[in-house]
Amino acid sequence: MYTAASALPEPRCFAATTIDPLSRLAAQVTHAADATQRRELLSRLEGELRDALAGSRDDVLTRALAEVISPAAGLALVEALDHVINTPAGAEHRLAARVFAIPVVLVAAGLAGAEISGVVPDTRAIARLLERQAAIGPARTFTLSRALCAATALETDSPSQRYARLRGIESGSFATQLDMIAAPIRLESAEESVHLRFLVGSVVAPVQTPSFLETAANIGSWGMPLSRELLSQLGRPGMSLLPLPRPPGGWMKALHEGRRAREEVAFQAFVSRVLRRMRSESGEPDADVAALESGAIGVRLAPRFERERAETHRWQLDGLDDLGDVTGSILGLLADCRVSSVRVLERIVSDAEFPGG
Repeated sequence: MYTAASALPEPRCFAATTIDPLSRLAAQVTHAADATQRRELLSRLEGELRDALAGSRDDVLTRALAEVISPAAGLALVEALDHVINTPAGAEHRLAARVFAIPVVLVAAGLAGAEISGVVPDTRAIARLLERQAAIGPARTFTLSRALCAATALETDSPSQRYARLRGIESGSFATQLDMIAAPIRLESAEESVHLRFLVGSVVAPVQTPSFLETAANIGSWGMPLSRELLSQLGRPGMSLLPLPRPPGGWMKALHEGRRAREEVAFQAFVSRVLRRMRSESGEPDADVAALESGAIGVRLAPRFERERAETHRWQLDGLDDLGDVTGSILGLLADCRVSSVRVLERIVSDAEFPGG
């Protein structure tokens, strides 16, 4: 039985309006009256972004991203930015150089103190795998960095330098190989833990052909083979490791998709572990779901007759997450797991208050 509303209050802070021209254009794109108006606004937005990138104005881009008025506007802005970065500057170019990131969620357990390497030993094997599955498409050049990157490596990379690097690849003055920072994962305990890393690379293909982001969009054909390949290269005896890749995206969009995937997998792992234990030891649990002051969604599972044994989990919201979509995922999983009593709190709760009920 569900009680209270199924919609949570918004715990994140978004300005009602913005004076930033790029943020305002992104908001207008999301509220366009029809497809024609949306295309016109999007063309204006991309033109402004291209000018900022060509002028090395990362400060303009940072301010725009910080001042978006909604997750939808933020998503429109990052998708436009990814598209401009991955598009040649002039119509005379026959080749397009693009960067991409493949989010990989890693679920690990069983070996306290062990380290998952931040270096993929054989990226050529991964490239051959993708080619066999027709995921690479008509690329002339396809390169993967051996570094398994953390989100910070993508966050701190300069968009304008990335744009200049790709235009240099198209003119033949820059190498296609990306120099990235590896981020190994140290397992603090033998308990199951969930981590996010990125496989990044670049691809050069004829301008008018489908991009790698399009040809690799169907992860059903290559996701499981890539998971097995990463396990064979990164796994070690005594460690349980499950790599879960997601479709590739431009770096900004991939950051969002990767964070969402990590939070979803972590929540699934929490619910599975806690429900299994509570049902065997204490009986059927009740669930509380609340928006927290820190900008997260809290979920508390408590045995019906032993409330002091409650366990909580925080789903950290990304700035681009749709709150209704995340709430639906949380409630949907609880329903699938047959948690019959779920209370959705109507007010924002402090992080310190929530675990105690």
